[in-house]
Amino acid sequence: MIKTSNPFLEGDCHYEELEDGLWILVSDITCKKNISYNLIYDKSLPVEYYTLSLYMNETRRLAPSALINNIVNVDKSWMLHKPGDKAINCHFTGSRSLFFIIYFSQDWLDRNAGNDGIFTSEKLDKWLLSDSGSIYLAKLFNGVNHISEPILKTILNKGKNGVKDLLKLKIQTLELMSAFIEKTSASDSDVKYDVLTNTNRRKILKAEKKLSDAIFKGFPGIENLAHDIGISTTKLKNDFKSAYGHSLFRYFQYRQMEAAKDMLSKDPELKIAYVAGMLGYLNPSKFSATFKKCYGYLPSELNEKQTR
Repeated sequence: MIKTSNPFLEGDCHYEELEDGLWILVSDITCKKNISYNLIYDKSLPVEYYTLSLYMNETRRLAPSALINNIVNVDKSWMLHKPGDKAINCHFTGSRSLFFIIYFSQDWLDRNAGNDGIFTSEKLDKWLLSDSGSIYLAKLFNGVNHISEPILKTILNKGKNGVKDLLKLKIQTLELMSAFIEKTSASDSDVKYDVLTNTNRRKILKAEKKLSDAIFKGFPGIENLAHDIGISTTKLKNDFKSAYGHSLFRYFQYRQMEAAKDMLSKDPELKIAYVAGMLGYLNPSKFSATFKKCYGYLPSELNEKQTR
């Protein structure tokens, strides 16, 4: 375990070798500043490990009401990199991030790929043979972390020589890998290849943050966003959709409905019209229609869905 507290971030990192060629690293980091970093490789060491990461970013936002303390959004994304691939990352002040990172070597992949192996997927096989350096898979909404939570509990339970139950951690790690493969194999999965692994990624992440921060203020407008982050409107629209799979306004609507769901879940006594008004909807019916488009059911049906 490595622990750090410096002017930029604080948190801890837990790592364990599960078997020859297979490692897992779990880190819990809170950013004190806006941070952007790139991967650096030691040229004296061989680059032989693939990197599969589940990134969960928790952001708390104050709601304009004394009745609601705050809104918590959890952004989730999967990223798979080939050995030596470069990736630019950005994190903003106050954000808390959980990283579940699995490292596996080419030898391990060779032993576990194939028809009867763990790492088997038509899309992944195609990617492995391509010139693409990475795969990106984003997920917008909060969800039950039933796959990642057990790993966090197991890796924190230490003995004299590391994790107490190494077999359990290995099984949980392979389940996490299987979940990624299942998601990439799904017919409706929105898999991206080599998404903005350059300076433009920073700009798109800034645009996403501005959208998320404005959910109680109204859509900031594409022209204003483009001006604020220093990019053309056309490139902003194209790059944002490439990264998140949705237009800027559609993504903004998703963020608003996520906040609405969080509020209504925490306080079932809240009136739907009240929540709609907080998010700038003068017509509660229009709000309900947008909510249903996002979740497949009306906000009035939320409690029924959660009690099933």
